[in-house]
This record gives sequence, C-alpha cells and structure tokens, in this order.
Amino acid sequence: MKALKLLMYSAALSVGGLLTTACSEDILYIPPVANNTADEFYQDESQINQAVMAIYNGCLSFPQSSHWNMAEIRSDNIQVNIALVQRDYSDISNYSASSQTVQLQATWTDLFEVVYRANILQQKIEPFTFARVEQFKAEARFLRALAYFDLVRYWGPVPIADKVSGIEDSKNIPRAPIADVYRFIIDDLKFAADNLPAAYAAVDKGRATKWAAKALLARVYLTGYGYPLRDASMLPLAKQQLMAVYAAESPATFSVAQNFADLFKTPNDNKYAVFEIQYISGGVGLGSTVPWDQGNTFPPFWSPYNAGGPDIQVPVAFMGANWPKIDRRKAATYDSVVRNPTTGLIQAGRPQFTKFLEKGTTAPQNNRDYPNNFPIIRFEDVVLMYSEVLNEESTSGVPALALTLINRIRTRSGLPAYTATSPEAASKDAFRAAMLKERRYEFVCEGHRWFDLVRTGNAIPVMQQFKNTTVTNFQPKLDEHDLLFPIPLVELRINPGFWEQNPGYN
Repeated sequence: MKALKLLMYSAALSVGGLLTTACSEDILYIPPVANNTADEFYQDESQINQAVMAIYNGCLSFPQSSHWNMAEIRSDNIQVNIALVQRDYSDISNYSASSQTVQLQATWTDLFEVVYRANILQQKIEPFTFARVEQFKAEARFLRALAYFDLVRYWGPVPIADKVSGIEDSKNIPRAPIADVYRFIIDDLKFAADNLPAAYAAVDKGRATKWAAKALLARVYLTGYGYPLRDASMLPLAKQQLMAVYAAESPATFSVAQNFADLFKTPNDNKYAVFEIQYISGGVGLGSTVPWDQGNTFPPFWSPYNAGGPDIQVPVAFMGANWPKIDRRKAATYDSVVRNPTTGLIQAGRPQFTKFLEKGTTAPQNNRDYPNNFPIIRFEDVVLMYSEVLNEESTSGVPALALTLINRIRTRSGLPAYTATSPEAASKDAFRAAMLKERRYEFVCEGHRWFDLVRTGNAIPVMQQFKNTTVTNFQPKLDEHDLLFPIPLVELRINPGFWEQNPGYN
C-alpha cells in the first residue's frame, strides 16, 4: 500500500507541478492552450499512470477543505465558539459566509483542480492503446465525479467541463442546471463502474474499484431522490447499485468492522472501506491534517503536535445523554479523559474529537503529516443506504431486511437491535428518523451529516433549533438559500455579469 502512496508523491512532483502552474490563473482551472512542458510529458504508459496518480494526489485536501471545513462544520455535529476567534469556518458554521470567504474559494479551487487533472488525462490518453487505457480513463472519471458531487451539493448549478478549454472559451462556460450536473456525474460513474477492476494487486491497493464507483453512484442516486431534485426514479437505481456492492462483501474486499475503532487505525488502511483517501507520514507531503483539524489540545503523550484550537467544540447535547453510553462508537469518536500513560494521572480535559487520532503515535513530523487514511465510502454507508432505500420503497411497513441491515451496525456498536415492534419500526417516518440518528452516530467527523440533513429535508429546522440553543443571540432565520453557498467573488469577476450569484447572497 505504501508503494501506491509513494507513486502518488512521485506523480505530484513530476506532473502536479505542471498542473499547478497551469491553474494559477484566476479562471476556472484552465491552463494556457500552449504548454510545451505538459505536451512533452505524456509519452508512455508509465507517465500516463503518473498522471492518474496526480489526480488522486489532488484529492488529498478533500477531507479537510471539503468534508470538514465545509460540510461537518456546517452541521450540528460541531459547535464553533465565535467569541474566541473569528475564522472562515466560524462564518460557515454560523451561516454568515459571503462570496469573499476565503475557504469557499479554496474548496472551489481544490475541487476544480481535480476536474482539470482528470480532463487533461482524458485528452492526453487518447492516442494510446495499451491494456490499461480504459481503466485509467475510468479512474479519472470516478475522481472527476467525486469532485463534481461536492461542487453541485455546495453550489448548485456549476459549470460542466468535460475537456480542457482555452482561457477565452472557459470564461463563457455557463453554470449548468443541477439536474444536468447530476446526469454528468452519473454518466462518469457508470463508465467507471463498467471499466474499473473489482480488485487490485497489493501494490495498487487503494485505487478506485468498480465497487467504489457503484457505491458512489448509489449515493448520488439516493441524494437525487431527495432534496433538491426529488426524483423518485432514482430510488430503484440506488437500490440496484447497493445490492451489487452489498453482495460483494468479503474479507478480501470490504466489510463491516466488528470493532468500530479499528476503522480509523493505520494498520487497517484499505481493509474495511470501499474507497479511502490515501495518506502516509514521513514529511513527503502525503500526510493527513484530519486529527489536527478535528482536535482541541493534545497532550504530548497523545501526539507531538497540538490540535487546532479551543474554538471548535463537541456540542453538549451530542456528547450527553442523547448518545447512549453503551454505544461503543461514542468513546471511539471523542474523548474528555486525558490519562498520562506513565504516571496514570488523569488531568482535566475538554471533550474533543479524537476519532482519527492514534494516541501515542510518533509518526507525524508536523501537524499535516498524520498517516491514517480517510474513508470516503465506508461499507457501513452501503449497509445503511441499502436499509434506507428499502424503507423508502416500501408501501406496507418497514421491511424485515431493512431492520436486519440497520441492526448489523447497531449490534456491532453495542446497541440493542430494532424489532418489528420497536417504536422506530412503527412507520416509515419513524424509521427515517432512526436512520438519520444512526448515520449521525456512525459517520460523525466524516462529512456526511450536513448532506444527510439537506437531502432528507431536515437541514433548516434542525440547524435553526441547534443554532438557537447553542449560539448566543443567533440572528439568522435560516431558509432555503442557506442550503447552498455563495459563488466565490473571484469566479464571478472572471466574466462580470455572466454568472448570477446564488439567491440570497451579494
């Protein structure tokens, strides 16, 4: 597995520099038409493979820039103390972000960087006929779809770019309707599912598989079934993909981890999840920032590098009685007990997220160098989505299989199983509420909660109540415009007046 990660690093040095230079203009990820250095690089299969690795390398920022600073921070899993410090994530958390909020531009740029790298790969690979051509195309399109899925969920209508364009042409790409963006994503993932292998040799473990494409496609369909598209035709399509991935569970592919905490430990990278962002420490630029981003104040016997700061807090209601203590996920997700392993003394601590922190690790060389992978698609997500779909399609109560599936996650976590007579199975709506709670406990700190609230139509009432009870004198009255972010001002200025800002923003 380390070989793949080091290949990503090599690719970043040899190809990434070309792409970064090409993307330095204040435009939509489009390089100058003439780039002799780039033209000279894509000469054989080895160099094309490095270009594919450069696309993966572009995803290294997603867990921080997209999943944490944009999605998790926006949800009721995080409480930001605005009295302590003013940060971009404070504005995002408290619904005061504007088109000039730097984090919005950073995330937009990170996502479109991956789109650009995927597009140039598609262009440069055309003359080749070696055996892995279709696989490489499929990997590029899978990662492009991954980026576009975040783009459309954050900003709604966004420009669709399926090829490399010149500067002037790029200025005139319109924002496509949300439904069109979803069709574009679905087309990419269908191609990926048809052309990616089911598994790889050990040296390539961690690359996207057909199962990763099918699982992401299922998530896209399930999201399309909900807000904002509310397309009922997508529900059976999600079920079809989920059935296929669920049937592929095995010790050699992916599975439900019997010990929840094992999911986030470096020795188990690429063991349980369907697809992960690959990290490795060692000061080579391939480390993770996630433990540092999500923590508060690490004692030196937990980590040699302190965490982000005290302004990010675990909500009191979340860490309290609302989350049963018997749920093993609770202790594995956050910690307030700082026990010195040498003296045995317990020092005062404040609850902080330690889900991705391997306490006692000496591996990182700085706070951006943690080694453990970040899951983009866990098999547990497949299980819970499958359960949700079965409930949604039912016309006569909660199906037995839906209960069996959610109970796989609950009993593994130490919680009692639901039965046909449980209140949670009394109606479709009751099961929906139980599913939303289960997903919250399972995926906290992984960037799912905000998207789950939005697609199920719960974001506005849940977040309004949460903010009213956790933020002193919270002013905004949340409405539908808060479900999207404003288009970054820099992007609007590329071709003034061509794009309209999202409703409710200047």
